[in-house]
Amino acid sequence: MYLCQPVKETVEKWRMLLRGGVSPIFADLREAMEGISLESEREMEDLLWDYTKLFIGPYKLPCPPWESVYASPKKLMMQESYDAVSGFYLQAGLSIGDPNVLIDHVGAELSFLAVLYGKMESEPEGSRRYGEMAERFLAEHLKKWIPSFTMDMESAAVSRFYKTLARTTRDLIAAG
Repeated sequence: MYLCQPVKETVEKWRMLLRGGVSPIFADLREAMEGISLESEREMEDLLWDYTKLFIGPYKLPCPPWESVYASPKKLMMQESYDAVSGFYLQAGLSIGDPNVLIDHVGAELSFLAVLYGKMESEPEGSRRYGEMAERFLAEHLKKWIPSFTMDMESAAVSRFYKTLARTTRDLIAAG
């Protein structure tokens, strides 16, 4: 939800994912998403503008979606935390398939965590290794910057959906 623009087809796919048997932590997000009128051109444009304002620009981003900005004293991209995240990906034998997505983007980091959890289930022989890696990644990265990022996001978002996504992300990481 952080990597894709909220166009009608994408929102429909998100809805389908959240209609399944998901954790109660996603209940508010599912409700916010169901409240989006896909038939309203104006509402879809407003949602896309909120996404653009929050994560793309052209103006100063109220919540830059990169860990390095939050971890760097000078708020710079591609700093030490960027390199540390890269090390985690290499250790797991993974890489980002999209050259337009920086490895410390919130969407990339959350996807990486999901992959680690998936590998815990699909590769029982490596379950402990992936579990320990997930715990370290949460502690050393996500839990350090996601609270500030999501507070900034919630404050800057206009739409109920992005405000709720911020809270849900924060709650999910805190529970992790």
